[in-house]
Amino acid sequence: MQPAPQQPPSSIEINNQNQYVGQNQFGQQVVYTPTGQQVVIISQPPQNNLITTSYICSAIGLLIGGILLGPIGFILGLIAKNNGDPRGQNAMIFGGVVTGISILIVVLLFSQMGSI
Repeated sequence: MQPAPQQPPSSIEINNQNQYVGQNQFGQQVVYTPTGQQVVIISQPPQNNLITTSYICSAIGLLIGGILLGPIGFILGLIAKNNGDPRGQNAMIFGGVVTGISILIVVLLFSQMGSI
C-alpha cells in the first residue's frame, strides 16, 4: 500500500518540473516532489562579513601603507571566494592592487633615501 502524497503548504511555488519549492527561515529550500517526498537543499550563506572586512583592511592599507593590510584583504577575499561567494574575486583584486601600490611606494621611498 502506497502512502498518499502529501499536499504542499499553500505559501510555496510550483516550478516547471511539477515540484513544490518553499523557503524556510534559514535560507534553505524545501522541495516537495510529486510523490510527496520532501527534499531540503542547503545553500552557502553569503560571506558578507569576510567581504566587508577584506575591503576595510585593503582601504585602510591604501591610506596608511598596505604592506600588511593589503595581503590580509587579499586572503579574506580568497577565503570568501572559496566559500562560494563570487564577490570574493573583486575583494581579491582590490587587496592585490593595494599590496602592489604599497610595495611600489616602499620601493620608491627606499630608492629616494638611497640617493640622498
